[in-house]
Amino acid sequence: MTDLDPRDWEELDRAFRDALAAGVTHYQGLDSQPVWRPVPDAVRKAFRGPMPRQPQSLESLISRFREELLPYGNGNTHPRFFGWVHGGGNLYGALGEFCAALLNNNLGGRDHIAHEVEEQVLRWSRDLFGFPETSSGLLTSGTSMATLIALAVARQWCTGQSVKREGVQGRTSPLVGYCSSQGHSSVAKAFQMLGLGSDALRPIPVHDDYTLDASALEARIRADREAGFTPFCVIGTVGTVNTGATDDLGAIHDVCAHEELWFHVDAAFGGAVALVDEYREGLKGIEAADSLAFDFHKWFQAPYAVGGLLVRDRAMHQATFSEPSEYLTTQAVGLDAGAPWPCDFGPELSRGFLALKVWFTLQGVGSEKLAAVVREHCQLATYTAQQVDESPDLECLAPVPMNIVCLRYIPRRLQGCEESGQSELDRLNRTIVTQLSLQGLAAPSTTRLDGRLAIRVAIVNHRTEKRHMDELLGAIRSLGETIDSRFSRLLRATYWHLMEDGDERLVIDPDTGLNRYGCSPAPREEAFTFASSTATSVSSKAYRAADDYRQQLTHQVISQESATPLGEQARQVEAAIAEAFHLADLAPDIHLSPSGTDAQLDAVAAIVTEQPGNWVSIVCGADETGSGTPFSVTGRHFDATTCLGQSVLRGERLSGMPAIDHEGIDFRSDDGRLKWPEQMDRDIERSVSAWIESGFSVILHAMDQSKLGCWAPSTEVLQRLRSRWPDRLQVVMDACQVRLDPPDLRYCLEQGDILLLTGSKFFTGPPFSGATVFPAAFTQRLINKGRHLPSGLADYRASNELGLWEPLLPDARPSLGIGMLMRWQAALTEIRRYYRVPEALRSNGLDRFSEGTIGMMQADPNIEPVFEPASPWWQRSEMQGGELSRRRSIFPFLVRHPEGGYLSPEQTRTLYEQLNHDLGDRPELTFEEERALAARCCHIGQPVPVEGHGTSALRISMGARIISDGCYDGARTHDHLQEELAQVGIIFDKIRLCLHRFPQG
Repeated sequence: MTDLDPRDWEELDRAFRDALAAGVTHYQGLDSQPVWRPVPDAVRKAFRGPMPRQPQSLESLISRFREELLPYGNGNTHPRFFGWVHGGGNLYGALGEFCAALLNNNLGGRDHIAHEVEEQVLRWSRDLFGFPETSSGLLTSGTSMATLIALAVARQWCTGQSVKREGVQGRTSPLVGYCSSQGHSSVAKAFQMLGLGSDALRPIPVHDDYTLDASALEARIRADREAGFTPFCVIGTVGTVNTGATDDLGAIHDVCAHEELWFHVDAAFGGAVALVDEYREGLKGIEAADSLAFDFHKWFQAPYAVGGLLVRDRAMHQATFSEPSEYLTTQAVGLDAGAPWPCDFGPELSRGFLALKVWFTLQGVGSEKLAAVVREHCQLATYTAQQVDESPDLECLAPVPMNIVCLRYIPRRLQGCEESGQSELDRLNRTIVTQLSLQGLAAPSTTRLDGRLAIRVAIVNHRTEKRHMDELLGAIRSLGETIDSRFSRLLRATYWHLMEDGDERLVIDPDTGLNRYGCSPAPREEAFTFASSTATSVSSKAYRAADDYRQQLTHQVISQESATPLGEQARQVEAAIAEAFHLADLAPDIHLSPSGTDAQLDAVAAIVTEQPGNWVSIVCGADETGSGTPFSVTGRHFDATTCLGQSVLRGERLSGMPAIDHEGIDFRSDDGRLKWPEQMDRDIERSVSAWIESGFSVILHAMDQSKLGCWAPSTEVLQRLRSRWPDRLQVVMDACQVRLDPPDLRYCLEQGDILLLTGSKFFTGPPFSGATVFPAAFTQRLINKGRHLPSGLADYRASNELGLWEPLLPDARPSLGIGMLMRWQAALTEIRRYYRVPEALRSNGLDRFSEGTIGMMQADPNIEPVFEPASPWWQRSEMQGGELSRRRSIFPFLVRHPEGGYLSPEQTRTLYEQLNHDLGDRPELTFEEERALAARCCHIGQPVPVEGHGTSALRISMGARIISDGCYDGARTHDHLQEELAQVGIIFDKIRLCLHRFPQG
């Protein structure tokens, strides 16, 4: 026979005793422990293994309980836990829970002693709240379930027995109910689960003390009746979660009696004040409620989870849930006696012995002690509010009727300007709360009152004393002063950080909300976006990732009171980039930078430092690079302000930077004709040879993908040049578009090339996510030689960003800037999403988008593709990767004017702006269809001048989201590609509309 009882009962006895000893030791040392501590990754991973096939030793289980569970709870047993309304529990109740587990009773029904215990607890509850002996009751997992059951009874009371069969569908007069605007969210959930919908729950305004306005309630009921609705219930609250306010239950009862409505009371935590004589007057009217829900696991201090429900009309309660079944037939005697059973008063047939921990608590402690706890908590709250009022930098935000204090910290510099500094105060106080928990000092929570964020202190733990309140206020003030005086920059909104550590190209135009790239630092979901060859507005998913990361960075810096964690995070982001592109085993040295131009500057500075001499930068495809490239590749300032905010002279060499010559090799000849790839190869090879033969070493800035999707030189020529000039040539591969597959990125690194990457082009991360990737051997040579980098590089690089380079740039200083890290975190979110899609789906999507887009271009008389599929510039064939590397994903086109000829560069720029903005209110439009089309915001690649043609090219650019947005965890969810192609079609429709309706200048 196989059973689960132990073979060694003494071993089990020891295990029980060891577990109890561990728990008791934990409780005895609570005050000296952190209130809360984060769960280490290793501990989390320990709970993610497969189900064990063989038994584990009891000793190991108790060890894990002691080491992996006890230290990492949510903290509500600690005397400095003040969050939400979490009871502190008690050991008498814990003993009851242990005994209940030994009994293993099912309280759904049948005749056994456990029902007598539950009935006794319910009888005590009736006596406490003044409910009649004839009322029914049930213990539940908490007030949320109790409220759901109560409102189900109310629904049937109003509509009749038929609602059990027919539901509420087809009612011509929809049911509606009412609660305070401060009511608990569980009430709305109950309305949803009962098929009524949360819109049917009418929030009623409150007075200044946050109690329900009974006059407003009456007015709303009258208005709903006149509008054809059927009011059926009102929910009053004893102790709102936000402030502890108790509604005027007597007034609400009078309204319900007059309007013939069901009166339900939510006394989830506030019901415990019924234990205290001096608070009973405030509960007047609770005894007249039709139903009452309350929690034992909050202020009654019972261990989680157990709540209670009382219903005045026992027959209606039973009629709502009783459901006869042949396998639940009851008898007058025997085990199946005892009808009606608890399952006739609620939805559950399988019910645990919830009552025993309550029974043990009340028996072991007594109601007088519980009343003393409640009284003392209210006194502590009053004391705390007085201390807040006497503090020059603290403010109470609500009355204190019971045990909840809502306050905030206001630094001196913001006193008197609270309204204008509201968002700043909100972020500061939210950060204080998080720091309190992260440092293990205390655990309050937050809420919003009249639009203001409050530090919400709920005193519910029976172990809390006056000294704990003093410690809390002291910690709030100390943290507030430190954070505000030293780290307030970190508290700014996520979108602000996504713009920092860059240059003027990221500055937002206040009229449009867009930067010079035409995109936003916040999600812009309403826009059709095909601008990945320039820059793209951040997606909602990436923005959330950046926001989460901002909080992580902020709290790490504040906790350590230094910028050191930012350096550690930079190393982690660099490692994540290497991992994402399958480069980690090559151990590359990656340096984050705001932009591709900054990355070029890093590369040039490192090259001339590692090998001093006469250097020239040869830029391939110079006519399709940024305006700052001629400066960055020669070691000169490319803007008047650096990414660290330093003012510099544009065009001047960085301090310590040697002179570097420069030659640009254009894709187009002097007459504007696009050269063939073979001609570009010849020009590049000839130039490199000439410079080296004249005594120079060459930095060859190879182009993987230009603005129009061209490349230079070919892989064959690059390899030939590397082989011919191994000591005189350093290739810098401009792969900023990252339209190269990992095998090709890897190949470049293995050949000793330096890579320039961004996460903001194909992968659609926020603009200014750059990185320079150095081969491990190059960095090793640089470090071994020990020469200092040009000192002017300290105007661009903070010391905590430098990694292995830090000793080589002694003038660099630490920075609290986190924008670059956040942008890369957002970009990595998109990179991972893209590569989670199976390769076959990705390739198919790339092909379909390419075919669909070029087909629409060819069919449109106003559009002329710059490249056709037959062009030698259409795609590369010699690459190792078979996905992005061999497919065109930038589709440039010229626009013809309806009257003939191409649009001028100025007209093309105007058209680009028109596409990217809502023009739906323009007076030229007379038809609704035109207004709807004109209102579409269509963000595409910025105009690129096409020399010799007197025009500029616009671009439809594929981005990673076109693929990843249609899949979830690698599985196709719908034909998203068809939706994307439909958007491309709308863009061409809007171009035609703009050409015919709006002047381009």
